[in-house]
Amino acid sequence: MDLDAYVFEDGAAQEGQKVDISRYWKALKKRWWVVAITAVVVAVPWVIYVKQEKPVYEATAAIRFTSYVGNDGTLMAARYQKISSRSFSERVVSELGLVLSIAQQEDPENQIFRKQVFAKFTSSSNPIPGRYILRFSGKGDFVLSRLAEESGKEMELRRGDVIAATLDTVTINGFSFQLASKTSSFPPEVVFNISGFRSAVKSLQNRIRVEMPDPTMMQVTLRDSDPYVVTQTVNSLASVVVQESQSTAEGNKAEQLKILEAQMDRAKADLEASNEKFKYALQRSTSGSDIAFQDKVSRRNTVDRELTDLKSYRESLKDLLGQLGALSSSPADPEDRQTLETRWLVFKTIANHKVFENNAIMALNRTRLESLEKEWDDVVTRVSASATRARELQGEIDKLHNRIEDLARTRLTTLERDITQKGAELSQLRASFEQLTGEKIELADLQRENQQKADIYAQALSAYQKARLEQASKIETIDILDPAIEPELPINSNKRAKAAGGGVFGFIFGIFIVIIWELSDRTIKTVNDIKSHLKLNVLGAIPQIGFDNVFDFQDQEKAKMIDQQLVTHDFSPTPISEAYRSLRTSIIYNKKVGRVQTLVLTSTAPGDGKSFTAANFSITLAQQKTSTLLVDTDLRRGVQHNTFGVPKEPGFSNFLCGQVLGSDIINETHIPNLWMISCGSLVPNPSELLGSLQMRRFLDEMRRKFDIIIFDTPPLNAATDAVVLGTQVDGVTIVVRAGKTHREVARQKLELFQNLEAKIIGVILNGTTVDLAHEGYSYYHY
Repeated sequence: MDLDAYVFEDGAAQEGQKVDISRYWKALKKRWWVVAITAVVVAVPWVIYVKQEKPVYEATAAIRFTSYVGNDGTLMAARYQKISSRSFSERVVSELGLVLSIAQQEDPENQIFRKQVFAKFTSSSNPIPGRYILRFSGKGDFVLSRLAEESGKEMELRRGDVIAATLDTVTINGFSFQLASKTSSFPPEVVFNISGFRSAVKSLQNRIRVEMPDPTMMQVTLRDSDPYVVTQTVNSLASVVVQESQSTAEGNKAEQLKILEAQMDRAKADLEASNEKFKYALQRSTSGSDIAFQDKVSRRNTVDRELTDLKSYRESLKDLLGQLGALSSSPADPEDRQTLETRWLVFKTIANHKVFENNAIMALNRTRLESLEKEWDDVVTRVSASATRARELQGEIDKLHNRIEDLARTRLTTLERDITQKGAELSQLRASFEQLTGEKIELADLQRENQQKADIYAQALSAYQKARLEQASKIETIDILDPAIEPELPINSNKRAKAAGGGVFGFIFGIFIVIIWELSDRTIKTVNDIKSHLKLNVLGAIPQIGFDNVFDFQDQEKAKMIDQQLVTHDFSPTPISEAYRSLRTSIIYNKKVGRVQTLVLTSTAPGDGKSFTAANFSITLAQQKTSTLLVDTDLRRGVQHNTFGVPKEPGFSNFLCGQVLGSDIINETHIPNLWMISCGSLVPNPSELLGSLQMRRFLDEMRRKFDIIIFDTPPLNAATDAVVLGTQVDGVTIVVRAGKTHREVARQKLELFQNLEAKIIGVILNGTTVDLAHEGYSYYHY
């Protein structure tokens, strides 16, 4: 089959394919009722729900951790876990009595809020759930009853004086309450429910929303149907967070102080024991007054301490220079204050290092560095870090930093040399001690040990005193920055907008359903569908003329309907007749196809309008004074003889069987220049007859007599007659029905021509809309 001129490459077709907006617009106009029904189905229940929805109030409290510095994710997680824990929620539910819920009336204007009745309400961890009624007689007393679950009978629990209940707490069934002082606002009857303690705790946990925008701030948000309850609950939550955080911090400080105190006591005991041991050895020593010996001991201890200090200075200086190296690996950004200040802090630490305590040059650098940093900070505060003066100061600071770093590296080298010298001196002193008596050596060792114990005790005492000082001061200040205030309006107060939103959603959802419906529809509807999925040229589009169910009737009934709707025999300028004339032009004057004298019309399935199209197309050809022959080659179920009122027999099958001559089966119709051959008698082997030598003789004979010959063949899914005949004619045309022909089925049937010498010249789209079939439709209705 020669499809090269009509078939686009898959990649190119996909690349050039665009979304057909008009297709979906037509689908919406066709199925508008789906959109309307969906909008109503969605909107009506939604409006009812919104109308009956209880008001929801929201309150938020902000907690501030003032002196916290840094970004410790562990601490943030600990705070979040604390407020989300079950024990935390149990405490809040118990203190605020959140097991209580007041039953509301249907009229929203007569709502009863908790603060109107109760000044305070708390519960234990096991209140008795149920429905309770609190009645006020108006004579200064109240009656509290509980409704039995099964019978609904009221059981009186407590009777008392209203004034007394405003001053004292009433406790019963695991909950306690105190009435509000404004007794005039009491309704005659208050119905409330007590839920299970665990369910109340779970409800609170589900309604709490905790946000931590940064480690110094926590926001606690809650929603409830009572504005007073939601405000009190959020503020209570915030207060508990503050209390728990402060007690936890104080507990950590106390524990740390105990550990340091124990370390100090142990160091003190060790020092006292060392002092006693040293005194006893000194009393026993016969040479205790030997000044030379004491000098050597003192010198050795001094050198030992100096060597230890030098090594400590070297390690700390190495560490600081290593930090500088890590920070210098990435370029400094003047806008990044945190990185910049970290780098400057390292340089400031080096400049103030104890190893430079008596270094005059470093002292000058320190003074100059402090002055420059102060001026830079002032410029940045007033202007910005990108200001010209700020950049100049930063350049001077960088130069000063380089000098400090050079001094530090030079000092590190001298420290290595000093450590070597001190080590050699200590070795010489230790060697000289080997010549002394064992008694003197023991005394010297005890003296050195005693000095070490004294140093350890001094360090422990300093750490303990520092911890006590920190305990006396507040390391972290936690307070409620913004307490929750009672909301004036519920967050769902705008019910009209919410209801309208449901209607809009229903409308959009209906459109979505129609679009999905259209996308799931795999039938061919438009010219673009043919080009996209069948990769064939579209020769013409024929409008719908009420031909949907014609193929379900018997031949005679079908013939009556079709004959009434022959639209091209009277030259009337209707859109349908113009569509057939446009089809005639596309085929006759198609320069890609060339001259077509013999043409096969077929379809993928029955009911596509193949025979009707063949009849009307033949009429338009005859109206052009072209000698036209219409041959009904549907030898199984031909209908063209009914359409034009000619005898069915003898017909084409009789000629192929050799029973009659060709001239005997040609019938003149009532249309000038149009002749037709009916299908003839039923035969058992139509495909073999159409591929026979007799068929070739017929084509040769008819080509000499007629200008154009149209063959009406069976559908492709019923027989292969069109395929057999298509190899012997000039071209094959496929008729597809808009909204009926499945594109996958059409593609499969077209594969029958894949390896045959048949030329498919294009597709006729039948049963489409009038405006799509003929763009000049409005011309006929002006």
